Amino acid sequence: MELKSLKLINFQGIKSAKFDFDGDTSIYGDNGVGKTTIFNAVTWLLFDKASTGAKGFTPKTKGLNGEDLHYLEHGVEACIILCDGRQITLKKIYKEKYSKKRGSTFEEFDGHINEYYIDGVPAKEKEYIDALSNYIAPAERMKLLMIPNYFSEELAWSDRRQILLDICGDVSDLDVIESNKELKDLAIYLAIPGKEHELYSVDEYKKIASSKCAKLKKDLESIPARIDEANKALPDMSNIDISKIDEDILVAYTKIEDYESEKKQIKFGSVDEITKKQILAFKEEMLDSETMHINEQSMKNESVYNKIRMFEDVSHENEKLLIAAEKLLFIKNTDLSNMKELREKLINEHSVLFSEVWHGNADCYACKRPLPEAEIAKAIEEFNLDKSNRLEAINKKGHKLCSKDMIASLEAETNSLVKEIEAYKNKEQELEKSILVAKSELQIIPFKSTEIYQRLNSEIENLQNNKNVASIYAEKLLNEIDEKIQILRLEVSELTSEKSKFDIAKQQKERIKELEDNEKKSSQELENLQRGLYLCETFIKTKVDMLTDNINSKFEAVRFRLFEEQINGGIKEGCEVMVPGENRLVPYATANNAARINAGLEIIDALSTHWGISLPVFIDNCESIVSPRKINSQLIKLYVSAGDDTLRLESGEEEMFWAEN
Repeated sequence: MELKSLKLINFQGIKSAKFDFDGDTSIYGDNGVGKTTIFNAVTWLLFDKASTGAKGFTPKTKGLNGEDLHYLEHGVEACIILCDGRQITLKKIYKEKYSKKRGSTFEEFDGHINEYYIDGVPAKEKEYIDALSNYIAPAERMKLLMIPNYFSEELAWSDRRQILLDICGDVSDLDVIESNKELKDLAIYLAIPGKEHELYSVDEYKKIASSKCAKLKKDLESIPARIDEANKALPDMSNIDISKIDEDILVAYTKIEDYESEKKQIKFGSVDEITKKQILAFKEEMLDSETMHINEQSMKNESVYNKIRMFEDVSHENEKLLIAAEKLLFIKNTDLSNMKELREKLINEHSVLFSEVWHGNADCYACKRPLPEAEIAKAIEEFNLDKSNRLEAINKKGHKLCSKDMIASLEAETNSLVKEIEAYKNKEQELEKSILVAKSELQIIPFKSTEIYQRLNSEIENLQNNKNVASIYAEKLLNEIDEKIQILRLEVSELTSEKSKFDIAKQQKERIKELEDNEKKSSQELENLQRGLYLCETFIKTKVDMLTDNINSKFEAVRFRLFEEQINGGIKEGCEVMVPGENRLVPYATANNAARINAGLEIIDALSTHWGISLPVFIDNCESIVSPRKINSQLIKLYVSAGDDTLRLESGEEEMFWAEN
C-alpha cells in the first residue's frame, strides 16, 4: 500500500489542508507546526489510535484557551494505492451528536459519533473495519508495518516471539529433547495424570508445577507452627473423672424433669387462663380499632390535605419567582447606578473641556514653545479642531453608554420589577392565609376519646383488677422454678464441656499425626516438582538457544535475546531486541534514536516480506538519522526544521507547501 494524498478538516488544530505524496516523502516543519498531526491523522483513519498509542486521543480542534470548539466536523480523507495497484479513497468524520429530549425545545449534547466512507460511499463501522482488514491488513498488523518502534516497544515479549516463530519456524520439542541427554526423563514429568500417552506442554507443566511448588512451600512453612499449636491445644486430663461427670449429668436431667412436671401442675391447677386470654383478645381488638380509626380520619380529611398540598406547591413556585425577580432587580439597580455615575462623569468632562479657551498668544497651546507670528492663526484653528473632536468623542460615548433614554428605560425596568416583587409578596401572604384556613378545616378526633376505646379499656381494667391472689402466687412459683431449671441447665452445659475435652484430645492427636504425614509427603512432592521444573528450564534454554540461532540468521543487523540467566541459576524467558552499538550489541531500550529507528525499519522490512504486504512507514525525528535504512515500503520522514513555520513536503525533487484555507 502507498499513501497518495491526505486531506485534513479541523483536525487537531489544522483547519483545512491537503497533502500529496509521490513515493518516499520528506516533511519539514518547525516544532508545533503539525508534522506529528499528519502521522496521527493516518493512524486514526486506519486504526482509530494516535501514532503514539496515547489513550483518550481525540481529533477535535481546540480554541485559543484549550476549550473544545463545538458544532464542527473533524475528518481525514486519504487516497491510497493498494498492493495490487487498485486505488481507493478512505474517509472518516468525527463530530458531536445532539438530540432533542421529549418535552424539550432545545437540543442537548449527546456524545460523539464517527462516520465512515469508502470511495465516497457511507459505510458502517464494522463494514469499514472489515474493508481495511481485507484491502490492507488487520489493525494490529498495520501498526507493526507502519510504526518503527511498535514491534520493539509496544508488543508483549510473548507476542514478539510468536511473530518471529511465524517468520522463522519453530523447533519441535522432540528435536530439543534429542539434542540434550539430560532431558531423557522429561516426558515422565509431562505426563497428564489419567490420560495415557498425553503430555502437558512445557509451559503448561511449568505453570502447574510452579503453582503447586508455591503452595507446598507455603504449607511446609506453616506445618511446624500448626503442629506446635495442636500440641498446645491438647487439654489437661489429669484431674478429670469421666464416670463422675456422666453421673452428675444424669442427676441434673432428672431434677429438670421433676421441675417441669411441677410447672404443669401449677399452670393447670391454679392459673385462670380464661382471664388472660380475654385480656389479650381485648388488646388485639383495640389495636385493630385504632388502625381503622386512623385510616378513616385520613380518608375523611383527604380533600383538605390535597388542598393544603396544592397551596404549598403554588407557594413554593411563587417563592422561586420572587427570588429570581429580586436577583434581577439587584442587577438592574447596579447597572442603573453605574450608568448614572458614568453620565455625570462625562457631563463634567464635557463642561471642563468646553470652557477651555486659547486666544492665540505667542506660545503654543500644546508644547508651550514660542510660535512665529505667521503660525499663530493656524495654531488657533488646530486648537479649536482638537477641542471639537474631543467634545464630539465625549458626546458619542455618552449616547452609546449612558444616554437619557437608556437611563429612563432601565429605570422603567426597575420600577416594573419592584411592582412585580410586591405582587409576589402579596400573593405569598394570601397563600399563607389560605393554608391556615385549610388547616382549620381538618377534623381530627383522638382515638382515646372514641367510644370504642373507652369501652375496651374499661373491660381490660375490670379484668385486671379482679384477678385473685392464687393467680399471683402461682406466677411467683413458676418464676422460681424457671430460675432453678436455668441453673441446672448451666450445670449440664459445664459438665458437657468438661466431658468434650476427651473428644478434643483425641481429635488433636489425630490432627498432629496427619500434619506430620503431610509434612513428609509434601517434602517429597516438592522435591519431585523442583526436579521437573529444572528439566523444563533446561529444555527451554536448549530450545531458546536453537531458536535464537535460527531467528538471528534471518536478520542482517538486528538480533534477539530470548532468555536471561538468573542469579539463582534459573532462566527468564523474553524476547528483547538487540541492536548494533559501538563494537557490541545493546538492548533496544538503551540504543540511540538512529539505531532504534533503523532496527525498527529492518524488522518492518522482514515482516512486510513475510506477510507479502507493505504500508507507508512514518519516521519521526528523522533529523537525528544520518542515513535511514532502505526498505521496500514507502517512507514518510518527519524532520524538525527551524524556520519552516508551515509544513514543507518533498517527494523526489518536488517541493510542496500547504496553508490553512
